[in-house]
Amino acid sequence: MLNMSTVVCATDLSEASNKAVPLAAHIARSFKAKLVVAHIIDLPAVTPYGETMVDPQELRVRVEESTRSQIGDILALLEPVDWDLHITLGYPAKEIQQIVTETKAGLLVAATHPRSGLERFLLGSVSRKLMFTLTVPFLIIPGALPLERSALHRIESIMIACDFSEDSDSALFLGIDLARHLKAKLTLATVVDQGQLDQILTTDPQKEHSVAGRLVCELTNKLRAFVPDDLKDGTVLEVLAGHPHEELNKYAILNHVDLIVMGVHGRGFIENLMVGSTTDRLVRLGQFPVMAVRKVH
Repeated sequence: MLNMSTVVCATDLSEASNKAVPLAAHIARSFKAKLVVAHIIDLPAVTPYGETMVDPQELRVRVEESTRSQIGDILALLEPVDWDLHITLGYPAKEIQQIVTETKAGLLVAATHPRSGLERFLLGSVSRKLMFTLTVPFLIIPGALPLERSALHRIESIMIACDFSEDSDSALFLGIDLARHLKAKLTLATVVDQGQLDQILTTDPQKEHSVAGRLVCELTNKLRAFVPDDLKDGTVLEVLAGHPHEELNKYAILNHVDLIVMGVHGRGFIENLMVGSTTDRLVRLGQFPVMAVRKVH
């Protein structure tokens, strides 16, 4: 079940990074949760603040005033939400993790920078570190989100990507809970990857169609087993074939999906179907917010 008493939104105050604020506010408001906006001052990189040598506490006071004003202006255009500002000095990944822990947050929301996708979030590869260490879901919003979706401040359609692993199960249960709470349309999708597809296509040509049909039927039934009774009527089940990130992205575009939820395996960065590498690639495509859910062992 979702524990959403607090939502943390991390921003470095750039235009791309601030795209995360409206959606974080919407989720917090929907759950009657508190929104905590986190801004980390990375001391080795104080030049963005126009200083070469500066007292850290003096810098913190000045940054807090400017940040509160900027975030206040963004939130003033939205429906009211209970919010607070946390500004700390240090290494972004470590400080964000600490804020999430201290506030007992149920979700972290942040945006990437458009110039190099997931590799440039805040001041470095912070998002990659957080993706594999956070004990709460991480909603990643591409900084290069297309104009028609850049002002996204609500979620009406959710797609959950599933590979039937334990990590994927965590994403399924969370995504279903989220869809139910937000009253969003729900799609469960799995992808037969290119290697599996090639194996099917090299079987006896006379049997290809029946083998593929049985596989689709089997996977559809496995997806159906996850759908709660109260959501069975409106939930869409999809079996796609090809490269996971490409097929999920294509389907989401054609079917007006607002958010993709998927599991992240905790074993490492290089994985196969429905894992970290697929999440990376989806975010780099820059079309949709992606919620990465890591199973805590």
